[in-house]
Amino acid sequence: MPSYKLLALDVDGTLIGKDGILRPRTAAAVARAAAAGIQPVLCTGRRYRRALPVARQLELDAPVVCNSGALVKETSSHATLWRADLGRELTTAVLDVLRRLGEPAVSIVDHEETPPDFLIPARPTGRALFDEYVERNGPYARVDPHWMTRPDQGDHFHLFAVGERAAMLEVEAALIEAVPGILRTFVLHTSAYSGTMCEVLNTEASKWSAVLHLAERWGIDPSEIVAVGDDVNDLPMIEGAGLGVAMGQAPEAVQKAADLVAPTFEADGVATLIEEVLLA
Repeated sequence: MPSYKLLALDVDGTLIGKDGILRPRTAAAVARAAAAGIQPVLCTGRRYRRALPVARQLELDAPVVCNSGALVKETSSHATLWRADLGRELTTAVLDVLRRLGEPAVSIVDHEETPPDFLIPARPTGRALFDEYVERNGPYARVDPHWMTRPDQGDHFHLFAVGERAAMLEVEAALIEAVPGILRTFVLHTSAYSGTMCEVLNTEASKWSAVLHLAERWGIDPSEIVAVGDDVNDLPMIEGAGLGVAMGQAPEAVQKAADLVAPTFEADGVATLIEEVLLA
C-alpha cells in the first residue's frame, strides 16, 4: 500500500499549461497513482464548467475543488460534495455594500453540467469592464434583475465585481469595514480580461479547507495527503499536507515552504513526482 492516500493537484501550471492540454505522461502517471490507491483531487480557482474538461482528460473519477475552494463537485454525477455558502445574512451585507457603491455583481451558480454558470442583474450594465466579462462568458449567464435585492433566493457561495483596480480596492475596503473578519476577499487581475475582480467568499473557502473536508469524508489523515502547487494561493495546502510539493517554476516563497520541489511543468514535474517518489 502507498504511504499516501490523497493527491491534491493544483490545475493551472501544475497539471496543465497555458494551452489547456494535459500531457500524456502526466495523465498516465496520475492514473497509475489512482490505480495504486492514491485518490487524485483537482484544485482550481476555475468555475466547475471550466474545470470539468481537465478531469475528463484524466479519464478518472477525480473530484474537483473549484471556485477557489468554495465548491467541491463529483465529476461522474455532478453531485456537490461540499460548499462554503456565504449564508443569507452575509450575502445581504455584501450586496448592500455593492449596491451602495453602484457595482453590479456576479453570483456563481452551483450547477450540474449545463448553463447557467452565473447570475447577473442586467445585460448590458453600461459598465464596460463588467460587460466584457459577461460577453466573453455569454452563453453561461442568466439575467435576473432582482437577484441582488433578494439574497435569500438561492445559495450564494462565490460573488465578485469587475471594474477598474482602484474601484475594486474600494469595494474590498468597504466590505472589510462592513463585515470584518468573516469574509475572504481578494482583488486580482488575469490576462483573460481587461478588468480587475474583487472576489468574495466565505472564510472557510480555500483549496486546503475543501481538501480536508474530502479527507475527513474518506477517513484520510492530513499526514496521508500529498499537495502539489505552483503559486502562493497553494501555500495553505502545501504547508498543511503530509507532503507539500512545489513545482519547479513556483515563486521562491512557495518553494521554501514545500517539503519537496518537483521539476517544472515543462519538465513533467507531476509525472516525475509520482514515478520517482510516490510510487518508487
